[in-house]
Amino acid sequence: MADVHKSDFTANLASSLDFSAEFAPEHEIVVREGRGLWIDIRSPDGHIWSGLLKSITVPGSKGSMGILPRHAPLMSSLDCGPTKITGLDGKTRLFVTGEGFVEVFNNFVLMLVDFGDRTDKIDVARAKEARDRAETRLRTPTEDVDRVRAEAAMQRAVMRIRYAGK
Repeated sequence: MADVHKSDFTANLASSLDFSAEFAPEHEIVVREGRGLWIDIRSPDGHIWSGLLKSITVPGSKGSMGILPRHAPLMSSLDCGPTKITGLDGKTRLFVTGEGFVEVFNNFVLMLVDFGDRTDKIDVARAKEARDRAETRLRTPTEDVDRVRAEAAMQRAVMRIRYAGK
């Protein structure tokens, strides 16, 4: 494998998303040598998580897919579901993420999703309240109810409840 430094993609990503301060020189060595992945998970609300990993499993539109170091370049759509990340130390973390896109290039993974929460940080009571509000809006449709937003809120709440605490 050629000696790969930060690509234009990565440099532009770092400057536009401003995670360059988190990306230390020792991370670049691990990523460049294919011993790890740099992952950045973002939503319209902002940064969700970034760091150095051994692997990530994402909920692709055609099924779950695992990404390891030296993965072929890839761009894919994502469904709402669990995203599992495994650190270089072998510890795993589980997130619930919304629909979006993933891009893999030179051991850098960028996920742009509608929402994302660590499953161990989900407030189940709040998620149940959101589900109940969405059910009420969908059950009694009126002109002022945005059905698409209500369905999206329902999907987020159901996913949060399903994966909370895992």
